[in-house]
Amino acid sequence: MLTDQCYVVVLAGGAGVRLWPLSRKDKPKHFLRLFGGKCLIELTIEKLKNQIPNERILILTSVNYKELSQHTLASIPPDNFIYEPCIRDTASALGLAAAVLKLRNEAATMIVLTADQIIEPADQFNTAVAHAVTFLESHPERLVCFGVKAASPSSLVGWQRLGESLEFPDCEVQKIVEFIEKPDRETAQRFMDEGGFYWNSGQFAWKAETILQEIDTWLPQATPILKEIAAAWETDSRTQVLTDLFPRMPKGSIDYTILQKTQNACSIFLPCSWEDMGTHVALSDRIGTKRGSNTVWGPVIATGTGNRVIANTGQSVVVALDNGIVVVTDDTVFVGDRNTDMKALMQSIARQAPEML
Repeated sequence: MLTDQCYVVVLAGGAGVRLWPLSRKDKPKHFLRLFGGKCLIELTIEKLKNQIPNERILILTSVNYKELSQHTLASIPPDNFIYEPCIRDTASALGLAAAVLKLRNEAATMIVLTADQIIEPADQFNTAVAHAVTFLESHPERLVCFGVKAASPSSLVGWQRLGESLEFPDCEVQKIVEFIEKPDRETAQRFMDEGGFYWNSGQFAWKAETILQEIDTWLPQATPILKEIAAAWETDSRTQVLTDLFPRMPKGSIDYTILQKTQNACSIFLPCSWEDMGTHVALSDRIGTKRGSNTVWGPVIATGTGNRVIANTGQSVVVALDNGIVVVTDDTVFVGDRNTDMKALMQSIARQAPEML
């Protein structure tokens, strides 16, 4: 069991557009029950079983998912849900969470998890988290960014370039010299060949006070807004103040705005398998079944080769092409391939038929 000053913040505010049409604006990917009747956010919470009580698990999500998130995670106290009135990216979101945590515990340690990744086995994950918590007690100025062994020269993930080791008896902790966000495949292959690089898992640990200090250094315009929101948090004006002020927060990811600039980032290795459920290929690999060279999930017949087919529908689906990505829901059919730019596609749909999102 983690100490009383440890809290978990689960990031669950994204719309998951890369998994459209499964993931929609009213029910994003981390709430979809595609994993043996469970959804990704439930699997995230389950990893923490017997490690931290639900009273110290906070869910950071969009106000649009208020009812959905509380219904899905009924065991989490209602006051532990923090609802963003709009999307301002992860730096502002985590600044908000840190400001709220400081009201509960001045010495709070934040363990930041994302709701759309599968990390196994849980016991090894929890051991790494426990090491990070202990490390932060003696190095409270540090920001821990959990790294994972690169399984491929992926250009879809961020990378950490590791430096010197820091003194800590329980496990190896290394300074992060540089973050490289989604390098091209040739560069990623060089990283694997050279060694000294991890994938960046998107899971973090730090003191709430420390991340607020880093935000004040690199995003100073956010500090007075966060202080004003925090001052109103325990009052009847919480919702109104948050709604009025949070849209003024600067946009930017925690990676770009803080971690790539600070000198205090370090890495602890996660000796686990790590899967980011951010693409149709990754999802089909996880939930699908291999049939020849095709991977399928649902009532599917595929006569071509190299296809990934996800049929979340009662209808039968027949695919007779090669190397396609096919996703079928009750009201939408998507046909693309590995090179489809989902972000650009979503922008096009938003212009032409926003009701499809």
